[in-house]
Amino acid sequence: MSPSFDPTTIHTGQAHGIGATDPAQVPLAVSSYSAFIDAVASESGLLAEQSQLADSTVLELLEQSYGLKGTLVRIPTEKDETFRLRDGEETYLVKVSPPDEDPVIVHLQTACMEHLERTAPELPVQRLVGSLGGDPQVLIPAPGGPFDRVLRVMRFMPGDLLATHEASAGQLQLVGSSLARLDLALQDFDHPRADRLLLWDLKHFHRMRPLLDYVDDEQKRSLAEDIFDQFDQKVAPLLDTLTSQVVHGDFSPFNVVVNPDRPDYVTGIIDFGDVVRTPVIFDLSVTMANLLGAVPASPWERALQVMEGYRSIRPLPNQELEALIISAQARLLLRALITQWRASQLPQRRDYLLSHSKPDWDRLASTAAAPAPRLPFTS
Repeated sequence: MSPSFDPTTIHTGQAHGIGATDPAQVPLAVSSYSAFIDAVASESGLLAEQSQLADSTVLELLEQSYGLKGTLVRIPTEKDETFRLRDGEETYLVKVSPPDEDPVIVHLQTACMEHLERTAPELPVQRLVGSLGGDPQVLIPAPGGPFDRVLRVMRFMPGDLLATHEASAGQLQLVGSSLARLDLALQDFDHPRADRLLLWDLKHFHRMRPLLDYVDDEQKRSLAEDIFDQFDQKVAPLLDTLTSQVVHGDFSPFNVVVNPDRPDYVTGIIDFGDVVRTPVIFDLSVTMANLLGAVPASPWERALQVMEGYRSIRPLPNQELEALIISAQARLLLRALITQWRASQLPQRRDYLLSHSKPDWDRLASTAAAPAPRLPFTS
């Protein structure tokens, strides 16, 4: 087994800016938006075939590197191999990176979590468990893949996911304020690969129109084109000026642990797999997008409650709030489009994936049919 991961031994490349037309963002060989989507999807780990380690192999690695034993239960996830490990009275979350993911990208996620533990210990962020050698992650040689794989162990965070709880208005405001505190704690964090290419990153949304080719329904396509047009007109021109930093990237109801009996409500923040440097409003867009259309009669209500909580801790300039209203819809649309696209790439899962995208299209339609929010800063 190779020694614990040392980021100084791996070439990290040059960090780039985030301008909407910054040519450094895109490899020179990428000459079209369609090719750009393929490039981003590849770096996001969504194109390669995934291979699984045997549970017995994972248990052996855990005992060798962490001194941990116990019962291992596999948890289905998009990319990482993820497990719950019960060792006596303790419960852990175990992650093994996919063989096509650069270990430096994993180190970006790890370094972000370590930064938060050092600088904002009051935030309920999932904590890493050190190996027997005191390291936050361990390399697993992968002779058949382009990269070694990375093994990490974290404390398991008990509680309910926000996705399974009907939050009140006040609780949704606490979700927003928790995200604002997280963003503030990350203001001074940086990493050589913070400017990674990530398919979910909305700073690339204006390049994603080719995904419309996978939408056959004319009503859905028209709805999507309208959101692209709004983004192109009102958000894309601001990309160079929007407040930007490293953010969590996926502060969704599936990555927020809550306890309705606690006054602070949010008791856990998990899954830093989408950490990236991007405009701050795009981090808030993720949470809002997951709540758009949740109440069909008032599709903006719950999303705006989160935004209100965020602004109570971290005010945003008016032009960024105006862009946020569009980018929240763009994020929900992006999820629907990526699901449609992946259904075409994975015919064996087509029906399953399309069934999961239907609610997103329904919520987009109800949001588009409602009047746009008239917030205090609008004329």
